[in-house]
Amino acid sequence: IIIRYVDDSVSLAYNREEAIENCRRISGVDEDGKILWEVEYPEGNEYIPFLDTEIKIEDGGQISTRYFRKPQNKGITLNYHSHHQTSTKETVAKNYYQTSREVSSGNSELNYSLSKVDNLLAQIGYPN
Repeated sequence: IIIRYVDDSVSLAYNREEAIENCRRISGVDEDGKILWEVEYPEGNEYIPFLDTEIKIEDGGQISTRYFRKPQNKGITLNYHSHHQTSTKETVAKNYYQTSREVSSGNSELNYSLSKVDNLLAQIGYPN
C-alpha cells in the first residue's frame, strides 16, 4: 500500500469552467473519492496564496509573485535574544530574506516581500 498526502497543488486555467474541469478530471482518477480538490479564483486584481508565495495573474497574462505568510501565522521563530549561537540567528534571518528574493518576481514584489520579513524579524528582536 502506498499512501501519499498532497497538501497543495497549483494549476492555471483560462477560466472558471476550465479550472473546474481540471479538478473533475483529477478527481476521476480517485476511485475511492478520498481526494478533495478546491479551486480558488482571483477576484479582480488580487493575489492567491500558495505555500509561502502569493500569485497574481496580471492583465496580459504575466504572473507576479511575492512572499506570503498566513494571517493566522503567529510569527513564532527563533527569537534574537534566545541563547543560541549568533551564527544560528543570522542563518534564520538570511533564510527568510533568501526566500523573499527567490519568490519575488519583480522589484515592487521584492520590496513588499522584504518589508514582510523586516516586520517579522523586528517583532522577535532582530536588529535592523
